[in-house]
Amino acid sequence: MLKKRNVAVIGAAATAMLAAGCGPTLIARSQAPEQSAVSMQVVPAAQRKAPVNQPIVIVAQDGSLANVAVKGPKGLLKGSYNPERNTWTSKAQTLDFGATYTVQATATNADGQPTTLDRTFKTVNPQTLVQVSSVSVADGAQVGVGMPVRVTFSAPVKNKRAVEEQLQVRTSTPVQGAWSWESDTVVVFRPKKYWPENTKVQVDMPLKGIKTGPGAYGDDNSQVTYRTGDSMISTYNAANHTMTVKKNGKVIKTFPATSGKPGFETRSGIKVISEKLDFVVMDAASGGTSKSDPEYYRLDVNWAMRITSSGEFVHAAPWSVGSQGYANVSHGCIGLSTDNAYWLFQNSEVGDVVVVKNTGREQDLGNGITEWNVSWKDWLQHSKTGAVTTEAIESPSA
Repeated sequence: MLKKRNVAVIGAAATAMLAAGCGPTLIARSQAPEQSAVSMQVVPAAQRKAPVNQPIVIVAQDGSLANVAVKGPKGLLKGSYNPERNTWTSKAQTLDFGATYTVQATATNADGQPTTLDRTFKTVNPQTLVQVSSVSVADGAQVGVGMPVRVTFSAPVKNKRAVEEQLQVRTSTPVQGAWSWESDTVVVFRPKKYWPENTKVQVDMPLKGIKTGPGAYGDDNSQVTYRTGDSMISTYNAANHTMTVKKNGKVIKTFPATSGKPGFETRSGIKVISEKLDFVVMDAASGGTSKSDPEYYRLDVNWAMRITSSGEFVHAAPWSVGSQGYANVSHGCIGLSTDNAYWLFQNSEVGDVVVVKNTGREQDLGNGITEWNVSWKDWLQHSKTGAVTTEAIESPSA
């Protein structure tokens, strides 16, 4: 997208000269004034540190362009004229950093009088190039309705507003949402409430040339497109030891379950499945428990879905079937029978929501995907542009 920039006017108006004759004739003849020379404008304006996040555009005012040649570090740039042939735009939408560009153009007025333009400018040469090092959702993926868009940068961002203003989320079903900065290197977008089910999401990150801080500029433009699946919200209530599963708002399953026993309580809060493992060895030593400790365990576990970074899972626990629905006996995970765990595993995906209630231990922020535990008011306090309604895109194909 071409942004409004300061534009340098190149060329000078021609001087119109009127010659008066004298002689014996009695008839006065008038001579029409010559047409003024064409003025030409070039964007970016000629300067020592021209921006790179826009194409080169040459405009002839009150005339037409006869020819244009723009040379950059890789040779002549391709471009095209508009139908009136008074504007030429380079095909490249962004320029190279620290590069020299030479613009040569000729325009003519209505009388065919030529005006030439010969100008050289250099683009900004960053001390630091800042990349989008990761995005929480892969291009083309399908995820659950609880997956926020987490964008991580390769270096700290000081000009957060400038960066945030460039980031745009489009959806096939418009939602209210906002970006919020978790740190100088991480910004996250989430709706006020979960994403709608079966919705296409497109995240545009046109950051090349955006100044992110002193001497630092965005390195590239990128885009991620994905979609959400059905809404699957699984809620575990530690007070009655049951897990209730809702699909697109309707209860479809209720399972007896168990969670963390006293001293190992499962954290209460809104969690998001971040990983699915059909088999994993769970070793208490990874959490710092000594093998000599009575609470030490090492178990082969099937149908495990991670809900915290510290090691809480929803998984098959055939050894605790007798307690499921009656007591909380685990070391922090939510245990189900093998058949029930398999069903939930097969019908859930990364990004689905797991809500835990009534354990007496609150979820700690940052321990997994915990953004939904932040109130909307607090979420907006760390946003530079505030709440927005996503622009609509085409509905996902069936």
